[in-house]
Amino acid sequence: MKRILFIVNGAKKQSKKLRTILAFFSNHTFFSKVEVVITRYSGHATIITKENVSTFDYIIAVGGDGTLNEVINGIDLSSKVITGLLPYGTGNDFSRGQELQFDAHFLFNLIKNDSYKSIDLGIVKGLDKKTVLKKRFVNIADIGLGGFVTQAILKQNTRFISGKVKYALAILRGIIQYSKPELKVDGDYMFNGKILTLAICNGPYFGYGLCIAPKANIHSNTLNITNIGNVSLLDYFKNLGRIKRGEMIKHPEVHYDTVRSIDVYHNDRPCPIEIDGEFIGYTPVRIQILPQKLKFLLPVK
Repeated sequence: MKRILFIVNGAKKQSKKLRTILAFFSNHTFFSKVEVVITRYSGHATIITKENVSTFDYIIAVGGDGTLNEVINGIDLSSKVITGLLPYGTGNDFSRGQELQFDAHFLFNLIKNDSYKSIDLGIVKGLDKKTVLKKRFVNIADIGLGGFVTQAILKQNTRFISGKVKYALAILRGIIQYSKPELKVDGDYMFNGKILTLAICNGPYFGYGLCIAPKANIHSNTLNITNIGNVSLLDYFKNLGRIKRGEMIKHPEVHYDTVRSIDVYHNDRPCPIEIDGEFIGYTPVRIQILPQKLKFLLPVK
């Protein structure tokens, strides 16, 4: 008999379908214990996970990339607990890349068939001794425009506007206000110059369905880099169609690589960073792979 904990993003209104899915699990005889906890504030999912990681066999994040990020930052990676995701966010970029579904039978069959794999994670560590920063990510860390956009979203007093509209407004703000910083990258990948965005990718998608790293794979033991350097925003938006289709961009200022560890410094001013769609701070940082560290429910491919 299995014990399962659902950690539900409390910032989203529960739909009838979500209530039906949770009821399906609560009433199923396959489980000896089913608990549903609703988050009340940012970071709450991490606390809930830490408090319950030894009590349950499965911890399921119910939300988007941000909710899943909070959960993985609360997981004891040496524990036997298996993590999963019921995609209930706005962008759902990680679930898109891994072909997960918002469906009770889909999730139940993953559990029933013991369909989990050990997947890679990334970790961001601050190199500024004045700032304590140490965060895992499961999908993508984005330095530059992505960090700027998530900051802009935080500043928006748009409580009654949908996530997609918030993101579009933040992108518009980015077009008007963003100034490309100069970064220096050392380690497995070397770079020095202006960047529009530096994406360090475990999964392929970010930004509501943009396939920024077509070759990224959560089982590869490496992180994929997409460096969009001194590219105009106009050029960037001209290539959005190709990015959405998962095509590699052919441009002298766009570079792809794979890494296990890099250090990122700013030359002129601290550069904002987001992981899994959440703003976390500024450069300088070290970004590394944590290979095959998280037991995660995934369909067999």
